[in-house]
Amino acid sequence: MAARGAWTISSLAALQGRIERLVPSGERPLPARASFDLSGLSSLDTAGAWLVDRVTRQLADRGCATTLIGLNLQHQVLVEEIARLRGFSSENEGGSRLLKSVGESFARVAAAGREVLALAAFLGAFLTTMARTVTWQARFRWTAFAHHLEHAGLRAAPIIALICFLIGAVVMQQGALQLATYGAEPYAASMLAVLALREVGVLLTAVMVAGRSASAFTAEIGSMKMREEIAAMRTMGIDPVETLVVPRIMALLIALPLLTFVGDIMCLAGGAVVAVFYLDQSLATFLERLQAAAEPRHFLVGMIKTPFAALVIGLIGCSEGLKVAGSAESLGRYVTAAVVKAIFMVIILGALFAMFLVSIGL
Repeated sequence: MAARGAWTISSLAALQGRIERLVPSGERPLPARASFDLSGLSSLDTAGAWLVDRVTRQLADRGCATTLIGLNLQHQVLVEEIARLRGFSSENEGGSRLLKSVGESFARVAAAGREVLALAAFLGAFLTTMARTVTWQARFRWTAFAHHLEHAGLRAAPIIALICFLIGAVVMQQGALQLATYGAEPYAASMLAVLALREVGVLLTAVMVAGRSASAFTAEIGSMKMREEIAAMRTMGIDPVETLVVPRIMALLIALPLLTFVGDIMCLAGGAVVAVFYLDQSLATFLERLQAAAEPRHFLVGMIKTPFAALVIGLIGCSEGLKVAGSAESLGRYVTAAVVKAIFMVIILGALFAMFLVSIGL
């Protein structure tokens, strides 16, 4: 096979078509060796050298060893450099994948850091607006506050009471079964009291509120953002943080401790039902064990977490709503992100508080 004329990038498409016609198809047998005469080349650039290397590799893959003849020194250097770079790329493919994965990991870490900084900046904006509202109470939106307190608190009470009742019953039943192995079945009430007041009640309530209220806040504010109502508010000199964010977060700060109290009571009530009707314990025995274990400090530990969980849920829900762009797809994406982030942060916050409070003796 011989090459003639200019093998450059301008003629690359035509050359590829000719080579496909000249090189035998995969069904035809090839000789063991072949020569590729390049003495007729008038010019050769990087694209042409890549094409020469490609032809030789295609023939080699089919068992035909190709020898390049007639190359002048300049063209030979270019072809050898293309072959060297191809070999270097193949040898370092694994290293490239490793570097790519490391780079992607760093990119994810950087994105998480930006999210934390954005949330901290939003917290600063909320605290600044809240301080201004406290000093000038006429600016506080009492009607919006009452509306969100009803939706985030009163309307969430039934589902939270039901879930906590069922979980309390399950914890009591499973705890009694495990303790019965050691003859300590009556002490299941003590275990339930500590778990419900310190962790289970507040965690279940916060997770339910995070899934319910964070998504609602994001959807409400995001819908306003899509309809450009927030832009209109800014044009009229109305602060969106003061109007939309402060009433929602303040409602959560009031509602979550009350809902946690309801959740604690319902957890204990579920345990009492299981103790009386499933474990055949007397209600007096259950209440005696409960009274001995339910120290005020356990209730205090659970309630300490609630304002911080409410603040995190409100901040995430409102901040994600303000990020929504002008499409329904964007709204759905940020609603999902708000729920996931809020639940994740509630669990992380609960774990950190649990370890810290135990370490200081509470």
